[in-house]
Amino acid sequence: MANSEPAVLRKAVSRLYDAFREAAETIGSISSIDVSVRQHQTMSLVCRLTEEKPNGVTLKELAEAMKLAPATVSELVESLVKKDFLQRVQNPEDRRAVQITLTEHGQTLLDKCIKCVDGLCEKLLAGLPANERTTMLSALSKITEKI
Repeated sequence: MANSEPAVLRKAVSRLYDAFREAAETIGSISSIDVSVRQHQTMSLVCRLTEEKPNGVTLKELAEAMKLAPATVSELVESLVKKDFLQRVQNPEDRRAVQITLTEHGQTLLDKCIKCVDGLCEKLLAGLPANERTTMLSALSKITEKI
């Protein structure tokens, strides 16, 4: 059963996770920035959500997207605000509402992360013939859609 389809996929995901984790540690040591995986995920999600909502996202929207309690997300946001990666901006239409956005410093860190991860992906894909790369990327796209 060690070569069953689920076992092969599980092994691949585990090894990819380890490789990406190493890449993240490299980014942290290069930039001397102390950011946890959860904080990085928070920043990445804020970045993605603000593509749809350029004025920022609310804490409630962020908590729902992360499937975490608002209090937990509030702590994450506060820690990232203190590190100057996120900022709270008053909503011009509702002065009581606060929108969360990336700072320039936060965007710079995410750009470094993306560059590092893209480099890792290119190395992993370079070892495959073009037809296998195409097949694998197509299959991964389908898996991603199902998730």
